[in-house]
Amino acid sequence: MKTVEKPVKVSANEVTNAYNEMDMRQEVIYNTVKANINGGVENIILGYSIYNMERPKDKLGLISLLDKEKVLDVIFHLANADIFWKEGIELKDANGNTIPEGTPNVYVPCDTADTYWRFEVDEILEHVEVHKFVSLQEYGQAIGNTTLYSRKPNNVESLGFAAIASKNPTYNSIYNFAKKHGIPMNTAMSFFDIKLKQTQTMQLVMGLNVKDVPELKRTEEEAEVLIEAVEQVFGKQEKGKRYAVNSINTVIRKFDLQTVLCALSKIPAALVTAYKISECHEKESCLVAELVLFISARQEGCLTK
Repeated sequence: MKTVEKPVKVSANEVTNAYNEMDMRQEVIYNTVKANINGGVENIILGYSIYNMERPKDKLGLISLLDKEKVLDVIFHLANADIFWKEGIELKDANGNTIPEGTPNVYVPCDTADTYWRFEVDEILEHVEVHKFVSLQEYGQAIGNTTLYSRKPNNVESLGFAAIASKNPTYNSIYNFAKKHGIPMNTAMSFFDIKLKQTQTMQLVMGLNVKDVPELKRTEEEAEVLIEAVEQVFGKQEKGKRYAVNSINTVIRKFDLQTVLCALSKIPAALVTAYKISECHEKESCLVAELVLFISARQEGCLTK
């Protein structure tokens, strides 16, 4: 008589443990990059700690558009991984895989403003310096001292780079106006009654062809007359603040530039002072209301429409 074996029942925990053992036996393939170290190109693993700079997620779409032939060379600084493992700090590769302590050929990036985003972008890390730090403290101090004055271009400086990279007249006018009067980018744009997009600025800086860059709604001469009027009426400190010019732009759309300039030349200082000390929470709305009321009450004096 043939014996039929009964199927063995396996618990859910036993199945889970079996899969875990299989996973542990599977070799993890870590993300590697090519680096020129001591005259030879090697495949190395970059280990990132919680202290490394975050990569710019908002610019990921621009990476594929980057003209690598126009990117300046930098020095990539790498640190020894053992000082992190000694302190119990976990290292992960670019794909988020935890790198076990003692894994060979692992280096930790010494992030700087010029290099932190390029470790995974450059095809080969050409100019590399490997540092053998004795402690995590020494690593931190090296980066801290190196990056003390590091920063990216501010908004006005970015306008300037976009202007010379593209020869765009709109960017050129706004940049020169902002630099001449020492005012922020957004305020300078408001004196020409336009708004530029940050994505357009970044694309122009990269040398890309950008469509739909707005044209100036005022000439440079008109903008100069307007900022002089703002300074005369509201004071030198206020010309760089947006509330005044934004309010004036709203009133200009209701009347016209010449009417508003005329009104600003005649508005009593006492009225401006009263507005400043009124503690109005909606500064732009309140100023618009004051200017419209002043112009409407003196139609024969300035109104041209």
